[in-house]
Amino acid sequence: TRAVLEDELRQREFRPVIERIGAVSTFATPSIWTVDTDRGSTHFTLKAEEDIRRLQGARLLITSEDGVCYEIRDRWALDRASRRLLERFL
Repeated sequence: TRAVLEDELRQREFRPVIERIGAVSTFATPSIWTVDTDRGSTHFTLKAEEDIRRLQGARLLITSEDGVCYEIRDRWALDRASRRLLERFL
């Protein structure tokens, strides 16, 4: 039962951490983001600017159109190109 419980928690608490923003299809929403995360490269659709939430400090939570939450732990620690892309939406 422990293994089943841990597996369920891993699925429920799935929150990839964005390490780099490679590209954004357009600076209007909806837009397709191509990112590198701690779990690999992926792309997702950001349907509205309100789907980027500021958390305490420099943390951000980005919710994709599919409902997956991506975290940026420190937006100032991103590379310059990633910060520029992100600033267009903040």
